[in-house]
Amino acid sequence: MKYYLYCPECKSSFNDAGFSFNCPSGCNSIIKTEYREQPAFRGSGIWRYSDYLPINSRIEYYEFPAILKSQEYSEMYGSEIYFILNGYVPDFNVRMRTCTFKELEVLASLKYSEKWRRDITLSSVGNTANAFIELGKYAENVHITLFIPEEITCCMFELERSENVTLVGVKGGYDFATNFARIFAQKNENVIYEGGGLNFARRDALATMAYAFVERFGFSPDFYVQSVGSGTGVIAFFDGMKRIGMNPPSVILSQNIPFIPIVEAWNKNLESVPYYDFDPVEKLYAKVLSNKRPLYNQRGGLKDILTETKGGALGITTEEAKIAGSEFKKIYGFELYPAAEVAMASLDKISIEGKKVLVNITGSGLDLLKKDYRVREIKFDYIVESEEDLEMIE
Repeated sequence: MKYYLYCPECKSSFNDAGFSFNCPSGCNSIIKTEYREQPAFRGSGIWRYSDYLPINSRIEYYEFPAILKSQEYSEMYGSEIYFILNGYVPDFNVRMRTCTFKELEVLASLKYSEKWRRDITLSSVGNTANAFIELGKYAENVHITLFIPEEITCCMFELERSENVTLVGVKGGYDFATNFARIFAQKNENVIYEGGGLNFARRDALATMAYAFVERFGFSPDFYVQSVGSGTGVIAFFDGMKRIGMNPPSVILSQNIPFIPIVEAWNKNLESVPYYDFDPVEKLYAKVLSNKRPLYNQRGGLKDILTETKGGALGITTEEAKIAGSEFKKIYGFELYPAAEVAMASLDKISIEGKKVLVNITGSGLDLLKKDYRVREIKFDYIVESEEDLEMIE
C-alpha cells in the first residue's frame, strides 16, 4: 500500500484496514495519511495529485477549481489577494457542476469506498449531498444512502440523479440526520458510515488545492481564509502544505452569526466547542456552516492548527456576508454561495495590507449553472422521523 495511517496523539502508525478513521489506541485525534514515496504530479484535475490520494483508480471526471490572483481585490486592499475559486464559472475555466469544493471530497470518497467494496451512508445539509447525487454514478458497485434534513431542500438541487443514490428526508436538523445515518449503518451489515471529515480520503482530496496553489505561485501565503462548518477543508489545506514541505499560512476561520461554536471556543480559550440549544439550520444564512460537532479539539484538529499558525476565528453577520457577496458580484458578475460570502467578509476584519492572502471560495456560480443546465429540485425517496422508519429503506 502506498500509504500508512498515523495518529498525531500517540504517534503510532498502522495500516489502513478500510474505513479505519480512529486510532486503535482510542486517542482523540484526527488520523492522518503518510505517503511512502515522493509523488510525480502528472495529468489534470484532482487526479494530477493521485499519488497523494488513498485510492487505487480514477474517475473520468477532471473538473478542478481555478487558482488565480485577483487584481481588483489586491488593489482594493493594498495587498496580494488570491482565490481558490470552486464553482461553475466558465469564464475562469472552472466547471464544477455541483458548484462547491465538496465535489473534490466526493470524488475521492467514492473511489475509496469502491476500493473497499462498501456501500456507504452519511448526512448532509446540502453541498455534500448535491455532489453525491450528481457524481455517485462514477462509483462501481457502491450504493450511497443520504440522510438530509427535510427543510434544507432550498440549498439542494440535482442535474441528473445517480441511480445508486437513495435520498432520505429527515424530520429534524443536521444532528438528527447524522444520528439516523449512523443507526442505519449499524442496522445494515453491508453499509458503513462514510466518516465525514474524519474520512482522510476526503481531506486528502481537498489538500490538492494546496498543491495546486504552490505549483502555480511557488510560495505559501501569509493568510489562508475560509468559512468553516466541520473544518475539514482547513485541516486538509494545512496538512497539504506540510506534506509538500511548505510552512502553512496563518489560518483565519469564519462562521456565520448566530452560530459560531469554533469562534467562541477559540476566542474564549475553551477546551471544546460550546453547545447551542437551537437548530442552526433554522437560523443561519449560510446553512452549510451548521455543524455542531466540528473537528476542533481533537489532536491534529482546528485548535492545534490555529495555535501553530497563530491564526484567528471571526464571527460574520448575515448583513456583512451579503454586502461582501454583492461587492464580489459587482466586480465579477456571478454569485457566491453564502458560505463563500462569509469568507470574503472576513477580509474587512483582519489587517492584511501588504500581505499575501489566499481566500478559499468554497462555492459559486449556481446562477451561471442554471443558464447552462436544467436544475431540478430534489425529491426524497423516503421520509423518516423515528428509528423504526429506517426499516422501510431498501
